[in-house]
Amino acid sequence: MTKLQKMKRGRLLIIAGVLVILILSVISANIFSDFWGKVTGKATSGTTSVSITIGNSPPTVSWVQAISAQDPTIGTTTAITFNFTATDADGAANINTGTAKAYFQRAGETTRSNTSCASWASAGNNVNFTCTIDMWYFDQNGAWTINATVLDINAAYGENSTTTLTYNLQTAMTMYPTSLTWGAVGVSTTDAGSNNDPIIVNNSGNDISLNINVTSYDLRGVTTPTEFIYANNFTIQNASQGCSGTAMVNQTSTNVTSAILQRGNNTLNYYNETSGQEQIYVCLKGVLPTLSAQAYTSTAYGSWTIAIIT
Repeated sequence: MTKLQKMKRGRLLIIAGVLVILILSVISANIFSDFWGKVTGKATSGTTSVSITIGNSPPTVSWVQAISAQDPTIGTTTAITFNFTATDADGAANINTGTAKAYFQRAGETTRSNTSCASWASAGNNVNFTCTIDMWYFDQNGAWTINATVLDINAAYGENSTTTLTYNLQTAMTMYPTSLTWGAVGVSTTDAGSNNDPIIVNNSGNDISLNINVTSYDLRGVTTPTEFIYANNFTIQNASQGCSGTAMVNQTSTNVTSAILQRGNNTLNYYNETSGQEQIYVCLKGVLPTLSAQAYTSTAYGSWTIAIIT
């Protein structure tokens, strides 16, 4: 190749390179511009990552309503209703109203609770709730802590346990059956237990360590009212058939020895003496051999009385 040819070829290559550069700049101006900007330090755009962390203020239970002292309801529950207020610096909408709960707590006692307290009003940073908790008749008297809690939408926790409820003492009992009968009894009969005892005495309140006394009366003949089965012909005991128990005395309150009535849930099961219940058995030790055959009842002088003594 001659020198002239080499020069012509060089010029063609230069022209071709310029054309390529022009075409590329049209097709990918941004890429080229960025590249050129990076090379020359004259970029016209760039990118940046963005990150924001939103904080959260946990809720508080700012107020719990004071509750007046409450009486147990004999043999059942007492519904106790009160209000509390939850506060959140992030606004009322930040409080999860479905998480409001309340508890009545006392050491050694079963906690009473409501895990679905209802919201009824909100304003600003506050939401108001109403709770109803059932207390049982056998729950211990004294001070119970009121614990109110709530979560916000981020599961942050608020609690208030500064208020107490006074649950009063209730002394009460129920009993059944309310009549005693005997099967066939003759003048020679001895140590005959009633055919429908024991008398079940339930503690229907929350008092403890109660004695049980029975006041008995002579039974007078229905046909011949001058004849009697005397009260001291009977004995009472908290064990079947009662025949080795304490002799009763006419018109006198007599203690059932060893029968101590404690508080407890007396509906757990029948004949459960360890849970608010005692059993009383009555035994006819014998009668006078001169008694005539007839009915003898307590109608004339009054029904026998079973009483709890504090």
